[in-house]
Amino acid sequence: MAPEAAQLLIAYALTELVACLIPGPAVMSVMGIALTGSLRGMFGAIGGIIFSNLIWYTMVGLGLVALVRTAPLLFEILGWAGIAYLFWMGWDTWRSHISLAAKAERRVTGAWRGFSSAVAVQLSNPKALVFFTVFLPPFIHIDRPVAPQIAILALIGCAIEIMALGTYGSLAYRLGKLALSSRAEKWIAHISGAILIAIAVAMALSRAA
Repeated sequence: MAPEAAQLLIAYALTELVACLIPGPAVMSVMGIALTGSLRGMFGAIGGIIFSNLIWYTMVGLGLVALVRTAPLLFEILGWAGIAYLFWMGWDTWRSHISLAAKAERRVTGAWRGFSSAVAVQLSNPKALVFFTVFLPPFIHIDRPVAPQIAILALIGCAIEIMALGTYGSLAYRLGKLALSSRAEKWIAHISGAILIAIAVAMALSRAA
């Protein structure tokens, strides 16, 4: 590997690390689900973020991101649908303390629920579109085969994302496991639901602007 290419990959890794460490919709969605005390839900959410990122990387490689920007109607429809889903999930999580009070066991978020909510977050997140259209292209040499470069960038980006999301999620999971009383679980449900609702509102305001 040429020194210039190695330096470019290091620069990309640092850029990705900074982006992952700054709490955004992806981090907050994983933390919100991890607070329910469900490892399956947390891992499902992390998997959903990584799956969505792979879709973004593929779109960059195929040049479809440019198409999204020139013909944004479908992206807008999917974005608003994802926001609506997030808001509904947040409201449903907020109300989950009702079922907690009626049942002896704790209600936890399943893997599929975590996965689907995370996909909705990442595919409808305007910041993700900005990252993959503005920050990613400078790290790609157009005079070289694009597919291998995208594969390497995706490997680096997903590895860093998994570590960052896993760290944030683990901290939130440990906090959620401390909730033993019905009163504490009610507050955990409120906090988790409020996080998802806040993400939906912030994304809606960003998209409307």
